[in-house]
Amino acid sequence: MTEVGFEWNPVTDESVVGYYLYRSNPNDANSKMQLVANIKDRFATHYVDRDLAPETTYSYQMRTYSNNAISQPGAIATATTKPLLESVPFAQAITGLPGRVKVIWRPHPDSTVASYIIQRSDAGANKFSQIAEVNGRLNAEYIDTEVKPGRSYEYRILVKTSSGVISKPSQNISATTKELP
Repeated sequence: MTEVGFEWNPVTDESVVGYYLYRSNPNDANSKMQLVANIKDRFATHYVDRDLAPETTYSYQMRTYSNNAISQPGAIATATTKPLLESVPFAQAITGLPGRVKVIWRPHPDSTVASYIIQRSDAGANKFSQIAEVNGRLNAEYIDTEVKPGRSYEYRILVKTSSGVISKPSQNISATTKELP
């Protein structure tokens, strides 16, 4: 989603010291290639470009270098990052509980999921803020005890992968807490 991996054949020219990897800015049609990596070992054959935007096409070029020269640019290669994960396939809020709202969801099927981010907003305000992060792909509930009696809230869930990528939010789910007797 936010990484592009590279693999190449090693250079046999003993004067080569390493590789320069260049990337163009996908948001600027007139962008020139910019140096993104200096791979300082001619025997290296792999590199991962990280922290990229999801669902974006990037252009790359590689050059070798020696102690006193840089090669001509190589062929341009393009790569497109994957789209963001969708959030959980199902979520529900259990309402009418005293002093709490129970939020449950179906665990995400992607094995890279590490946690779930729970966000809450007052009903109708659409101003969500994080109230919890539930660790573990198979943990599928959160009980919110920081609520007021007789109030309505909206919740949504975001998925966080082991590499820190956060999904799109789930659909909003509504809940109203129990009034005081």
